[in-house]
Amino acid sequence: MSPTRVHLIRHGESTWNRDGLVQGAHRGPGQSVLTDAGRAEAARAGLALGALLGPPRAEHAMALWTSDLMRALQTAEIISVALRPAGWHASVRNEAGLREQALGTLEGERSDSLRAQTVPAGEHISEVRWGGGESMQDVFERVGDWFAPALIEQPDHLVVISHEHTIRAALAWLRSRSHRDIDWDEPIPPGSMTSCDVVD
Repeated sequence: MSPTRVHLIRHGESTWNRDGLVQGAHRGPGQSVLTDAGRAEAARAGLALGALLGPPRAEHAMALWTSDLMRALQTAEIISVALRPAGWHASVRNEAGLREQALGTLEGERSDSLRAQTVPAGEHISEVRWGGGESMQDVFERVGDWFAPALIEQPDHLVVISHEHTIRAALAWLRSRSHRDIDWDEPIPPGSMTSCDVVD
């Protein structure tokens, strides 16, 4: 059985990245959108993806799955356009389950104004709902609920445009680790692509 190669792409630089604000899953007025630098990063990610995939087989179309947050949707649309010279015609499908970790009252705060908080006794840091939002365990379970059926069809390539914390949780799930084993050291900068093989 051939593996599915999953390509996880982080959205390009956003206005809130640039301004040092905590993003999370905010979707209301004034939500984060791509900067010019972020648009360029998204285009480069599309070109890199096209080079990695090579020419498409005639019978295969591609779906770009993306978070429904604006910065990810914009990245997916730019990648879709960048793939065309390589012969890929990709449709963009958005999914709420691929959103960034919700961080409740912390969203919109300046990152440099946050102060370290003590993890409650008896809890693991990945199980704390900071700001009243989601814990990383919540995100891990959410992305697992999305990936499990998405992988059943065993596509050759599954392309997902999402967010840093969501990608970290997805990588742990795809590598059969637990939410307590999320890798925080692996670099996942804006516009980056991380690929891994998944065998059912």
